[in-house]
Amino acid sequence: MKSKLILALLLSIISVNLFAQMNISTNLRQDGVYNEVSEEWEVFSTDDEELTFFEFNKDFTMFKHTTASVTSAYMIKSLEEDKEREQWELDIVSDVGNKYLMIIDFKNDNIRFIYNKEDKLYMVHHTIKKVWFDEE
Repeated sequence: MKSKLILALLLSIISVNLFAQMNISTNLRQDGVYNEVSEEWEVFSTDDEELTFFEFNKDFTMFKHTTASVTSAYMIKSLEEDKEREQWELDIVSDVGNKYLMIIDFKNDNIRFIYNKEDKLYMVHHTIKKVWFDEE
């Protein structure tokens, strides 16, 4: 009886550690607007010293984005993996209610936030520096 209790306790501890938390650091930010005539993104701002961190919870339902000046939280409303392109597309909502399409592009090492504002399509592009996983 005692050995069964110890085994059950050990298995529950091991199963908790099977899930990992994904973290991403970035080291470049570019802001752009979509030009409908040329059908290309036009970059209007670049900051190669914009270091940021993304921390995703283990269930991949929320994440925190930390910059030098602010920390924002986001809910992940939907997630779709594109294995061929090696990227994930997420519909997200910020802690102040803003909606974005977020693309995590592992093949091209970037994260993109795309959103509409005043009938224009904007993008915030972060270059991925490193991706790592922490066991909780």
